[in-house]
Amino acid sequence: MSGAMTHKTALRLIPPENVGEQIQSIHNKAYPGWMQTALCLIPPENVWEQIQSIRSIHDKAYPRWMPHINLIYPFVPESEFSNIQIQLESILKSRKPFEIQFDQTSFHYFKQKANECTFHLRPKLTENIIELQQIIQNFLSNNVTKTRPFEAHLTLGQATTSRISDIMIEMKAKWKPITFTIDRICMISRENDPHDLFSIKNQVSLVGLEEHNDEPSLPIEIPNVTEILPTLSTKNCLCIIPPSEFSSRLLRLFEDTSFRPLKPFRIVLAEYDTTPLESDLRSQIESIRKFTLNFGARSICFNYSTARLFLKPNEIESFQQFNLNLNNKNSDGTLTLGELDKSELTEVGNRFTQSWTFETNEFEVDRVHLIDSNGRFQYTFQLRNQCFS
Repeated sequence: MSGAMTHKTALRLIPPENVGEQIQSIHNKAYPGWMQTALCLIPPENVWEQIQSIRSIHDKAYPRWMPHINLIYPFVPESEFSNIQIQLESILKSRKPFEIQFDQTSFHYFKQKANECTFHLRPKLTENIIELQQIIQNFLSNNVTKTRPFEAHLTLGQATTSRISDIMIEMKAKWKPITFTIDRICMISRENDPHDLFSIKNQVSLVGLEEHNDEPSLPIEIPNVTEILPTLSTKNCLCIIPPSEFSSRLLRLFEDTSFRPLKPFRIVLAEYDTTPLESDLRSQIESIRKFTLNFGARSICFNYSTARLFLKPNEIESFQQFNLNLNNKNSDGTLTLGELDKSELTEVGNRFTQSWTFETNEFEVDRVHLIDSNGRFQYTFQLRNQCFS
């Protein structure tokens, strides 16, 4: 018996006191700058007061980070910042500054492991941020690795699931909306800081310089779509309504044309002869997670039978859950814009191609609406947040 006990004792491995430092050293050599740099958006300091008053109480990383919205994290090592800055300036010189607003509807949270949550502010409109992040992510795909789906948010703190509701109610009650302009992206690092604190090292300005392309543009090929779908519906429609910024950009393409817009633009998910019960719809929709829709430079389509002008998304997998839950097989994800005289197809197609300066344009789908035949909104249903572990 004693021999067996001795044998077990001999097999125990007792790590040296500095084993953690040794492992970290090996990891840092293999992945220099890992988790120590980020590419982000930083609000101007004149709007920090409310944010910091919350973070100072609830955010364990309050001393380490300034208020920020990460675009890419982890990012490249600090030694590569100058080179990356030059590259980003070349692709972002035509990007214009844009506004961000945080109001009472901006408070959200992610569920983390165990019974923990991270709560944050989500901009009221996220299209500009999502578009900016996607452009950068695609351009730097060889330099950075995408670790999780992008979610535009500014972290405020952490809490247990049992306390999160009370904290959110309290914060919303005290919050005064803030609006500010984003006119630059920031490269921040804590690699060489003796106190392990992030600071801004490089910046890339968004100045909105116009680009002139002297090369002749090719007319877009507008498919002759054969299916017959009505432009205007006499039924109640459950639908996706694109954000106003997305719709406004499209409307500018049709100035001085015969275009007759459907107001609002919409993706029809299901149609009902009578108004369905709100509780029934909510039970069908509440499990569906929000997603991002992408439209490419050749997404524009025209139905010659109905004069219907619409956009086809790059992929329709995101609609499978809607079709399944709503027991509907007719939704193909097309975004109906309105009607157009076919004599103007070539002109509108050229405008569309030339305005689509990047490979895709996109918007986040985080809610769906029920509207009646007169376009009046009846119900709005929020989609689920993505949960990260």
